[in-house]
This record gives sequence, structure tokens and C-alpha cells, in this order.
Amino acid sequence: MDIRYGRKRSGIKRELKEKMGEWLDSIADEEVRQLAQKNTIVTGGAIASMLLGEKVNDFDVYFRNKETAVAVAQYYVKDFIERRNKKIDAGDASQDTIAYDPFVKEDTIKNIKGETEERVIIYMKSAGVAGEEQEPYDYFESREPEATEAFAESLIKEVAAPGDKYRPIFLSQNAITLANKVQVVIRFYGSPKEIHDNYDFIHAMCYYDLWEDDLVLPAEALEALLSRTLVYRGSLYPIASIFRMKKFLERGWRITAGQQLKIMWQISEIDLKDPVVFAEQLTGVDQAYMWQLINALKDVEPEKINSAYVSTIIDRIFD
Repeated sequence: MDIRYGRKRSGIKRELKEKMGEWLDSIADEEVRQLAQKNTIVTGGAIASMLLGEKVNDFDVYFRNKETAVAVAQYYVKDFIERRNKKIDAGDASQDTIAYDPFVKEDTIKNIKGETEERVIIYMKSAGVAGEEQEPYDYFESREPEATEAFAESLIKEVAAPGDKYRPIFLSQNAITLANKVQVVIRFYGSPKEIHDNYDFIHAMCYYDLWEDDLVLPAEALEALLSRTLVYRGSLYPIASIFRMKKFLERGWRITAGQQLKIMWQISEIDLKDPVVFAEQLTGVDQAYMWQLINALKDVEPEKINSAYVSTIIDRIFD
């Protein structure tokens, strides 16, 4: 019988402090490093996995304020471009990578709850032909049919040379994935409570405040972990919650019919036939998989897209 023992609070704190310290040391810009040091919050699945004695997939890093989110995003976008340009000079960059440049933009949008949000977003702009810069693509902000294709193009493949421990390897609108299991989330920022207001399942609400060196383990999150029960709180990405639920059920977790109904009810209030809304919802899922789905749908006539068609493609991708 395979018995896994969960980690103790002291061990989790120590590992998180060492991990974040190592990541901060990799940031060359002192001002950005200091901002991150004072405003970093680690929360999500990593702490839950450590408490259960499971393997950590990645460490999700959030920030207390917009200033830090912008500064860190700009730092890694600049780093990414510099690395990409070195590969171009060496003749070792793909055409897709050459054609698009990321940039950080502050924007105001309305989410699916009708709330106005101040967003920090990584966009892509076309580098044009022979260096002639074209107008930026404001993906998801308009209701143009090209939104789904633009989303696919906003997923940037790794351009960094292996060996840099925390090099940027993947950029999306919502987050920056670094090597060595760190994901910098810019989609949400604020206090732990403000960040968790956007979380779907309650067991992932434990968090570590780097500046205070404080690990907070809410009782309701621990109860959900101990019973391996999914408790849904509502989310801006209920579609993502369905996919996450599937993964948890395969690992032996459980969810009540009432909790499932809460997810379905929220999805029923979203217009998934709107390609902009649909693409935005899919950004909350594993984007490498969702790129395949969006790419498969982009040339299909809208009237032919229905639940049966989409579910068939999703089954092929995930199963």
C-alpha cells in the first residue's frame, strides 16, 4: 500500500522561503527584485500538494499590487525579447517567434460577473514585414472573428537557451511561466482575500506571504484537503473548473451534486457562442491543450459548432 505523508508547516515554510529566495536572486533588476520581495504571495495548488505529500507541479506567484505586477511582467517580457533576438541573430528562431513581439498593457475590462477590472495583460503585436511595425492586436477586447486565431498566436514558445534556472519559457495574457516550476500570475493581484475571491475550489486557498514569512492555512481549506472534497466558490473561469474537476476526480477526490450544479449554473449564464467569451474562458485552462482546440475551431463555420462538435474535439485532445 502506497502511503503518502503530508508535509509539516515548518518544512513547507522553509521550502517556500528558499524557493522564492532563489527566484528573487535570479532577477537582475534590483528595483524589480525589491518590489517582488515585498509583495509576493504564493498560493494555489503547490501548498495543497505539499500538505498532502504530493508532487508539486508549479509554484503560483501573485503580487499584492498592480505596480509590482506591471514591473515584473515588463521585466520578463523584456528578458524574453532579448533572448529571442539573440536566437534571431544566430539564425535559430522560428518564423512564428520572429513575427510577434509581446508587450505589457494596462487595461480596464468587464469580466463575466459584470465587474470592472483593472488588468495587466501581455499582448502580442505583429513585427510586420521587413521590420515595419503594424497596429497592436488587442486580443479579446473586441468582438472580431479573428480573436480565436489571435489567442493561438499569443502563446509563445520557448526561445531561451537551456540552463537559466528561471528563464521565461511561456507567455500568455494571464501569466508568465518560468523554468524550474514557477508561474508568475498577472491576471489577479491584491491581498490574499482579493486573490482568492477569484479562486474556484476552496482547498487551494492556503498561502505564503514572503515578506512576512507567514504561512496561512485556513481551516476550511484544510477540511477540504483532509476529506479530499471539492468545494466550489465560484470563478471567472467555470469552464476551467470543469476540466480541473475531472483531474481531481481521477485522483480520488469527490464532489457533491450540489457543488457540480453550482459550476453548471454559472456556465449556463455565459454566452459560449460568443467567440471572444469562449476564448477568454479557455485561457483559464491548460493553454497548451486549449490552443489545439481553438486552432481546430478557427476554420469551422460558426453554425456548425455545437456542444457535440466541441466535446468530441476536447475528448480527443484530453483523452
